[in-house]
Amino acid sequence: MAMKICPRCGNEVEEDALTCPFCGYVFEDEDTDTVKLESYSDFKDLAPLMGKIGEKYEVVRFIGKGGFSKVFLVRDKILDRKCALKVLSPEVMNDPEMLERFKREAKLYAALEHPNIVPIYDVGIYNNIAYIIMKYIEGRTLKNIIRNYGPLPLEDIIQITKDILSALHYMHNKGVIHRDIKPANVIVEKSTGRAILADFGLAKKVGETGGLTRTGEMLGTPFYVSPEQAKGEKLCPASDIYSLGISLFEMATGKVPFTGETPLQIMWKHVREPLPSPSKYNPKIPPMLESIILKATDKKPKNRYKSALEMKRDIDRLEFQIRGMRAFSTKESIISVRRVLPLVLILILLGGGYLFRNDLKRMAVRGFESAKNFIIGKIKTEQKKETVKPAESTENPVEGGASTEVQNKFDVSFSANAPSKLYVDGKYVGKIPPSITLSLDKGEHVAKFVSAYGVGLRKFTVSGDREKTNVYYRFRRSAIIKVIDSNPHAEIYIDGKFLGITRFENLKLSPGKHVIEIKRSGYIPVRREITLKEGETLEMLSFELKKLKGE
Repeated sequence: MAMKICPRCGNEVEEDALTCPFCGYVFEDEDTDTVKLESYSDFKDLAPLMGKIGEKYEVVRFIGKGGFSKVFLVRDKILDRKCALKVLSPEVMNDPEMLERFKREAKLYAALEHPNIVPIYDVGIYNNIAYIIMKYIEGRTLKNIIRNYGPLPLEDIIQITKDILSALHYMHNKGVIHRDIKPANVIVEKSTGRAILADFGLAKKVGETGGLTRTGEMLGTPFYVSPEQAKGEKLCPASDIYSLGISLFEMATGKVPFTGETPLQIMWKHVREPLPSPSKYNPKIPPMLESIILKATDKKPKNRYKSALEMKRDIDRLEFQIRGMRAFSTKESIISVRRVLPLVLILILLGGGYLFRNDLKRMAVRGFESAKNFIIGKIKTEQKKETVKPAESTENPVEGGASTEVQNKFDVSFSANAPSKLYVDGKYVGKIPPSITLSLDKGEHVAKFVSAYGVGLRKFTVSGDREKTNVYYRFRRSAIIKVIDSNPHAEIYIDGKFLGITRFENLKLSPGKHVIEIKRSGYIPVRREITLKEGETLEMLSFELKKLKGE
């Protein structure tokens, strides 16, 4: 894709961009021409370094720059692959602290090998230029995507978040904290859609001490810093979780939660102000996603997710919930169309007959009869498709046209009090309703009914002394709780098993006694026992959690 240079900040952006994603410059018509790398001053900065790497690498173009480094696209001439060359800006090379930070980034990079972390190929210092050569990821930063498209589709949010959490889980197990999680440091690969974590300039080992700690804490981007980072306190893996939670807020709403005129104002809001409700900016956000964001961005680290893996489990549950809801919605839509379409057709035909009477009325009646016969024929055809016909006998027919096979078979009717799939002697035979009638041999058989309410087995005997045998199975129909809610959002446990995060909707439970527990770190858990009747519907179960003393 052709690129152009922003005349304000000098960063390279895509040719069709209307605004610069780095500084917000609005491009005019005269700015649309691309700028060649050779005419750009940053190319000159590489000249001293090419004496060392020039035999293996050739510079293709300038990619962009951050606060302390510049990145170029280079080609490995020996392996014929694209690489990213990151060099520390000359103006900060004389700063011992920044040079040490660069070395630490390279060391941490080299120790990390994960599909969601940019891999490193080479590192060094030559002619007073510190550099890292890493894999070039062809794609765009998550920040650029959000700026161009606003709130992201839910499927993209889930996948990107899972990818970042996978990288964080790996890093944290290695004892590394990133300390600068933000959309600008996440690259979404063009070919795969995979999110890859980059820029470890502020990363550090857990428990690492030294002169970089204080300065490093303050170098985190103000829009995404955790409260403890803003206050210059000790960081932990939960600090990365908080920054990811803010990034998740931005993916879901297209906005950052806190803004201000100065970095200090923004950081102060992270410390003191409650996070705005994400659904305020995007009402389409699922309640469970909002709960995940709120838990990840709790002001106190101990109230957040204990690990990236714990947060990823909730994202997995959210993905499962969304897929289930969409599958249910699609099925319901198909059923609704099937029910409504014949009725609409009948009303149209009857209306035409009433309005035009006489000849047109007769035409309408004929049309009605044709439509009715068509619909009935379709239903019968579908029923036949879903019913297994008895196998035809290969034996010779006896007198009267009946076969010995047919004479030894007897009709059995199957039905149930819920929509079910029917299996007889291990073979699938169709769906109920309507009831299904099969011709079966004398002897014992087993029918299995599979429905949304469970699986039912019914053993029966075909004796031949009755004209028809009836096999019926009665399911215990589920009770439904339409909404389980609490303030604040918390974890739900049903009979000791984790269900999800409130608010939770359309929960099906078997009739009988159940124990519901609502828990959240820092709050007194609530336990309630309920008894549900078959087919009962409860509109809402509401819970109020109270904070523990001292919280």
